[in-house]
Amino acid sequence: MESYNNLLFIPLFFIAYHLFHKKIETKLLADYFKNFDTGNVDYPIMYNWIYHSLLNGVFRSRGAGWVAYKTGVRKLLVAIKKHRGKDFPKQELFNVYIEHPVIFTQSYSVKNLDNLDRSFLYYLMYDRKQTIRSQDIDHIMPKSILAALHYSWDDINSIKNFQLIDSGTNRGIKNGKPFKEWMNNDVPDKLSFVKRHLIPNKAICVESKFPDFIKERAKLILAKINKYIP
Repeated sequence: MESYNNLLFIPLFFIAYHLFHKKIETKLLADYFKNFDTGNVDYPIMYNWIYHSLLNGVFRSRGAGWVAYKTGVRKLLVAIKKHRGKDFPKQELFNVYIEHPVIFTQSYSVKNLDNLDRSFLYYLMYDRKQTIRSQDIDHIMPKSILAALHYSWDDINSIKNFQLIDSGTNRGIKNGKPFKEWMNNDVPDKLSFVKRHLIPNKAICVESKFPDFIKERAKLILAKINKYIP
């Protein structure tokens, strides 16, 4: 499996290619995106392309003959070459994924959350401040309790039941405890915890109401996606 961080060179390569062919003076490149929020014509288009691409995991190898750093780079290069010196061709690059075909969407819903790239999804869920490199990936409601209640493994192992948490907590005081019991007894700042981890109404934070819990948490995750990819 490719290292996700190593594959991030792919979008940067195409950003550099686009800027090179805009014939921007080298001395101006360092400040090119300083006005990203006030009038830069390229930034919102590039941002949209990168975020949708990362969320769909297209810079990983995806099967169907799509090897990101080979097939992907080759096909994207063919498409972007047709737009040298023009506006960044976001839709044409999206069409490369669709026509290959790679599973790709710009419409996110409860049904397709688990098809998205989890590394980038966690990044958005935690307001672009935390990554899986520094945290454990933890079942919010313990899988042992949920399995004993005969919930499906697809739901137990869904992104809707995962959070990022420090390894000491995950493997220590939280390990295997009913979620609400742990949150009530061992979480010092509950308001901050609930906000940070996108925990829905406390009334459904019990394993017996797991289907309601993941349904409501899915809505909070989708809200984060919509916040960063309007």
